[in-house]
Amino acid sequence: MIEGLDLDSDTRLLVVVPHPDDETLATGGLIQIALDAGAVLRVVIATDGDNNPWPQRWVEKRWQIDAEARRRWGRCRRSEAAEALARLGVSRANIRHYGWPDQGLTGLLMRDAQCEDQLVAEIVDFAPTLMVAPSLADRHPDHSALRVMIELALARTAFASCRRFGFVVHGPLRDDLAFAMATSAEQVRIKEHALQAHASQLVLSSKRMHRLCARVERFELPSSITQPGDEAGRLDWTLPWPRPRMRLHRSALYLIAEVDDRIERISVPLSARTRVVDARVGPGDPPLLDLRMQAAGDTLRIGLSSPRRIGRVLAKIERLGARLVIYDGHGWFGNEACSR
Repeated sequence: MIEGLDLDSDTRLLVVVPHPDDETLATGGLIQIALDAGAVLRVVIATDGDNNPWPQRWVEKRWQIDAEARRRWGRCRRSEAAEALARLGVSRANIRHYGWPDQGLTGLLMRDAQCEDQLVAEIVDFAPTLMVAPSLADRHPDHSALRVMIELALARTAFASCRRFGFVVHGPLRDDLAFAMATSAEQVRIKEHALQAHASQLVLSSKRMHRLCARVERFELPSSITQPGDEAGRLDWTLPWPRPRMRLHRSALYLIAEVDDRIERISVPLSARTRVVDARVGPGDPPLLDLRMQAAGDTLRIGLSSPRRIGRVLAKIERLGARLVIYDGHGWFGNEACSR
């Protein structure tokens, strides 16, 4: 038995990760323990990790990475993931590759519900009793966006109350909001052996990858999803705002809001000069969702109100345009419910 997590032959564990290698780094020990306990297991890998040009340039001795080169790299990484999972005891029949765009999951999330539709079908088909996926707080935008998709998808199924635990690969995870999973020396050895299958990722980042692999696997408890205070007809909360000191890029407030049982995807431009913004956003003509943002130092206070029922709301400060650094200062912040 693992503290906070019981696994047995009745467990149906669905592991959902954004990139090839996350399945090993974040859940390589858990996968072994689940299989040893007789659990039924499926692993979903959302992207092929093909937008990873520097290792590819090094391996292939080329500078230009065109569309065909990226597809080839993606096929390589799929093969590596299959071998890594085989070393962990998972057969190809229990692996799903979605091929979504690497470093593009936030854009897909904000565009429409197509990715959630695919996740809904997966969840209904597999009927999980337990899901393990990235935390909302993971600083890689693909990781946190994938968790938002999963939460939205689960809410549309009969498995909305399915137990789920989050992992963080990039960024800190508070000790008081997580539990650590003990693994044996043999399980650690097998996990390290599985990592070796991701040869393309070791050529330039061997030390970092081995360091991540060697960490004790820790999983965020479901209750650690941020819940700001709420009252009738209004939601108020405060987000950290890593406001740029130099105007190197633009940013926006991304909102995923449930209004009258419909999911609305809202983007509000921000600037380094933003102090107070009052706007009507979301559904309706005129929109019936009132938004007020007020900046103070490195925080952004957000107020939402509407005559309609406001349910789940998730928010993130998103950097727009090309990125020199992949990682965010923060992931997504979400509430569980805010009803009139």
